[in-house]
Amino acid sequence: GVSCAETLLSLEDRPTAIFASNDDMAAGVLAAAYRGQVNVPKDLSVVGFDDTPLATTISPSLTTIYQPSRELAAEAVSMLLEESAPGGEAPRHKLLDYKLMLRESTAAPQG
Repeated sequence: GVSCAETLLSLEDRPTAIFASNDDMAAGVLAAAYRGQVNVPKDLSVVGFDDTPLATTISPSLTTIYQPSRELAAEAVSMLLEESAPGGEAPRHKLLDYKLMLRESTAAPQG
């Protein structure tokens, strides 16, 4: 997250928002922004994914996407067992609820 953010933040036309693949990478973006004196969220919004405990312990607190990791794992195991059983079901799709957790790392872009 740090090295990619440093590259993006050094661009002449730098982004106003970065959506990282996970909260750890988003924390790296926040670190790079801090080092580069880029104000989060005034000049850059940062969003992570997973809503790990890190999201609420760093500053500014991280806007992130919550996904129900335990439910995901349980559902995946259940589906694998169903498919591998004799006469098992065909593969299926299931969407679990996710939630946007708005916190201090995001704001509307400045004009």
